[in-house]
Amino acid sequence: MQRLESGKLAARVHAEILQAIVRKEFTEKLPSEEVLAETLNVSRTTIRSALQSLEEVGIITRKRAIGTTINPHVRASALALQRLVAFDDLLREKGYDVEVDTAWSFGVPDADIGMHFPQLDPAEECVLTEKRYEANGHLAIWIRDAIPREHLRSEKFKDPIPASLFEFIHLYGRREIAHAVVEIAAMVKRDEETTPIETAVGEPFMQLHETHFDNRREPIAYSIIDVDNAFVTFEVFRRS
Repeated sequence: MQRLESGKLAARVHAEILQAIVRKEFTEKLPSEEVLAETLNVSRTTIRSALQSLEEVGIITRKRAIGTTINPHVRASALALQRLVAFDDLLREKGYDVEVDTAWSFGVPDADIGMHFPQLDPAEECVLTEKRYEANGHLAIWIRDAIPREHLRSEKFKDPIPASLFEFIHLYGRREIAHAVVEIAAMVKRDEETTPIETAVGEPFMQLHETHFDNRREPIAYSIIDVDNAFVTFEVFRRS
């Protein structure tokens, strides 16, 4: 893990510890609050806040006299659907060599996005992004995002843009993404125009329709994600 200097520290510490867990820098237990605070160059109060948020999403369990243990379900496949782990990390965990290609433009959403997100004005100009995740040279995940221009505070993007929509919004959006609602659809490739995912015509693939909301519960971005079932499966962790 790397020492942190400034910013929204609790959220950054949360992300840094989670990535360290996914990378298996820690396996069964986390170091003490004191060691984590020294390692990351933050206060123990910040560490406690980050650990509390990790416990709330089911990543860790904290018990007095035992310490902070990592829950056994924590795998990329169980975290990617919650966007706690990036899709490229999910593919790498499965042993694939991964390449990510991103592109963007200004324009109006296409009919497919408009069909799945009727609350998005079809005439509204958006930043339209396309992201391709290739695993061992095969397209495993294809993502299209639409971010209405009115939700941007800056249009001076640095190429390449981040593959993570959350990071893109953090850098250029007026307000952060607070949560997302995901509809999971089972799709069938009808013809070669249906999806660039390399499944055969007539074969199924998964499609995610994500609406991203700010802390005012207003939608600020929209995503359609095509997933090749041969490369990616998702798991859902449910707490009792």
